[in-house]
Amino acid sequence: MYRKKINSRSERHSLALLALLALPALLFASCTPDSVCNTPFGDGASIDIYQPDFNALANIGGSVTINRGYKGIFVRRVSYTDFVAFECACPNDHEVRLVPDPDWGGAVLSCSACGSLYETEYGQPLEGAASGCPLYEYSTRFDGYTVEIYP
Repeated sequence: MYRKKINSRSERHSLALLALLALPALLFASCTPDSVCNTPFGDGASIDIYQPDFNALANIGGSVTINRGYKGIFVRRVSYTDFVAFECACPNDHEVRLVPDPDWGGAVLSCSACGSLYETEYGQPLEGAASGCPLYEYSTRFDGYTVEIYP
């Protein structure tokens, strides 16, 4: 097998520069919801878990869907101090709102249009047409009473 030996300093510098310039392109081409799935999202929210509309969040495993974001935001309490919040727009068809599947007790969101199912702790697809795209996840912060949800 023939290999070209790089002898000159300028050739080594040129290759290093090329590798350096190619690195951002490789990083931004990774499979992420923003770059591949491009799921729209909206503003976040601030919710007091002790208000009647959100009292399901007072318990670990409890969940609610609020009318914020693009098609709604699904919020679930995963531990005493941690919450997750996912955009309800289906990554496969952004105009369809995902809903909690009653067969799974709120642990799975389903799409009525494409049949995709998503688990609600990490937002990963379980099956369906959108299986390559996880749900858009909002950031959350909890102070003991209020869950702050933000893009």
